[in-house]
Amino acid sequence: MKGDRDLKISGYEVFRFGLDELDEPTQARPLLQRFFADLFDRFDVIPSID
Repeated sequence: MKGDRDLKISGYEVFRFGLDELDEPTQARPLLQRFFADLFDRFDVIPSID
């Protein structure tokens, strides 16, 4: 928790995931794909595929 506070005070946003969200790969994959898609949309990031 201290690490989260330190990052937030330094201006970073912290996104936490619980073990139960990431424990099963077939459920974790779509969750993370949606999370990163939403995150990229929010910050206007266009992923580069090399």
